[in-house]
Amino acid sequence: MLLRALPVPFHLSSIYIVSGASSGCSSLVIPVHVDVLVPKDPTDVFAGLKSNASGLRRVDAMYDVYGVFCQPDTVPPKNAGQPDNDPNIGGFSDVLQLLVHGITYTSQYWSPPVEEFRNYSYAAFSCDRGLSSLAVDWVGVGLSSRPVNASDVQYPTGAAALSQVARHLKNNSILPGVQLFEKIIGIGHSAGSGLLHFGAIVEGARSPFDGLILTGSLSVEPGTLLPLYSIPSARDDDPLRWGALDPAYITTSNRTIFYPADPTAFSPRMLIFDDFTKDVGTVSTFRQTPTTSLTTEYAGPVAKIVCSEDQLFCAGTGRCVDVAALTAAERVLWP
Repeated sequence: MLLRALPVPFHLSSIYIVSGASSGCSSLVIPVHVDVLVPKDPTDVFAGLKSNASGLRRVDAMYDVYGVFCQPDTVPPKNAGQPDNDPNIGGFSDVLQLLVHGITYTSQYWSPPVEEFRNYSYAAFSCDRGLSSLAVDWVGVGLSSRPVNASDVQYPTGAAALSQVARHLKNNSILPGVQLFEKIIGIGHSAGSGLLHFGAIVEGARSPFDGLILTGSLSVEPGTLLPLYSIPSARDDDPLRWGALDPAYITTSNRTIFYPADPTAFSPRMLIFDDFTKDVGTVSTFRQTPTTSLTTEYAGPVAKIVCSEDQLFCAGTGRCVDVAALTAAERVLWP
């Protein structure tokens, strides 16, 4: 499968402060050139990885990828002799976390901009510990470019855009006065982890990511998650906001599917905020989650984090009861 990315410049759109953190954040738009092969059937659960050439078509386009860059006010220098992987002694000025949200979310997932939710902000948490981050919106989502045809927004498209952003950040300063980042760590949640996993499958040792942290995602076979009929077309769910969209852009009508049944387990207003800021996904990206059941030749370190109360993968499924067996099964895909 062709997956190619070309470095291009970006521009700054605005600046603001992450609540509760000693940091500054800037919103950016990064133009990217994506040139990939996607399945002609947008419901192909393996995103073309198992298709022959006759079942594929080319997507060759420029997209704007929106992101929010957060950097701590001060980053302590690395001490002489400090190991590269020592998390306790600063020295993270050359490391950037590229944060990738899940389906029907946006970059706001990583930093709810409301004071009450400051303890939910991963961007603020990272800045307090000397780590910079760039949280991006998928192509087709949020403030990033949204193709007219939802079938153009598939795992190959999203993964190519993320890889291009990562390569660009290694070769160009993200902002004037900010040094280049030598290491890019991809951190995904749910389908965002799926996009990073897909990129690792396609690019293997050529991946621009120096490490991956995949949260809220397990290797699953087709048909084992929510049925597609439970996810409505976005234009039917909110005609005023999304009435002009291709019907294959989808969203959720009930955000409680992502939360534990116990309402005391999270802020009661978090659910309101979640519903207020929800966005769209596509039929393709929803159906292509099973690509995470395929083996990759990615060479960097990988960590997978899934909580026992994860409502999609663990709660009530029995998948996460035997941690040792689950770990062994997931490890097979990352030789």
